[in-house]
Amino acid sequence: MKSYHLSRWTAGLGLCGATLLAPAAIAATTGHVGVFSEYVFRGIVANGGAAVQGGIDHVGDSGLLAGVWASNTAVFGGSELDLYAGYLHKFSDTVMADFGALYYILSEDKESPLYDVDGDGTVDQTDLDTLEFFTTLFAGPVKLQAYYSDDYVGTDEEAFYYTATYTHKVNDTISVAGQVGYTHGDGPEYFYGDKYVDYSVMLNKSIREGLVFSLGFIDTNLKDEGAFVDAKDDPKVMISAKQTFNF
Repeated sequence: MKSYHLSRWTAGLGLCGATLLAPAAIAATTGHVGVFSEYVFRGIVANGGAAVQGGIDHVGDSGLLAGVWASNTAVFGGSELDLYAGYLHKFSDTVMADFGALYYILSEDKESPLYDVDGDGTVDQTDLDTLEFFTTLFAGPVKLQAYYSDDYVGTDEEAFYYTATYTHKVNDTISVAGQVGYTHGDGPEYFYGDKYVDYSVMLNKSIREGLVFSLGFIDTNLKDEGAFVDAKDDPKVMISAKQTFNF
C-alpha cells in the first residue's frame, strides 16, 4: 500500500507521490530512499508516524517492468513490503501506458488481525496480504490510474481505486501537483466506514540531481470511523525528502 510518496513511477504505487509523471526512458534501473513525516495511503494516515521508505524499480527494453518497495510503517500496522510486475508501452515521448499486478505483504501483527471479517461476532485470523491489479495512462502532465482487488486486506471483498494527477512545472526545479482519487467497494468501505474521495496538492523542489523535497496538503471527505481503521482524519500536511539514483 504504497501511499502518497508513491514511488513506483507507474502506480504512483501502494495499499505517497513521485515527482515524475512517467519514466524518462524505456530501459532503466533506479533506486530510491526517502523520509516522510507521515505514511499516507490514498488519503489515510498510518498510525506509525514518520516513515522511512525505499525501493528498486526496473523496466527493460521490451517494456517489462518489476519492482520492490518497503516501509517501516503501514496503514494497518506493522511494516510493509510491496512487489510488482507489469508491462509499459511507449506510444510517443509524452504518451505511455502500463498494466500489471501489485502484491502488498503486510507482516508482523498483520497475520492475526483482531477484527470480525464475516460479521459472525467472532475474531477471525486473517492474512491481510493483498493482490491488486493496476493500469496507468501517462499523457504529458496528466496521469490517470485505476486499481482493482477482489480480496481487499483479508475481507474477501472487492475494492476499486481511481485517481488523476496533474503536474505543473513552474521552472526547472519546482513543480506543483494536484491529485484527486476515489475509493469504493465493500472491502475498503468496511475498513474506512464509507466510499470516499481523497485529494492533495504537492509542492516539489529539486535540490540537486535526484534529491527532491516535498510539501503537501492532503485530505479526504470521510466523516465516520470504519470497523478497523480510524479514518476520520483532519486535513494534514506532509513533508518529505527523497533521493533517487540510477544503477
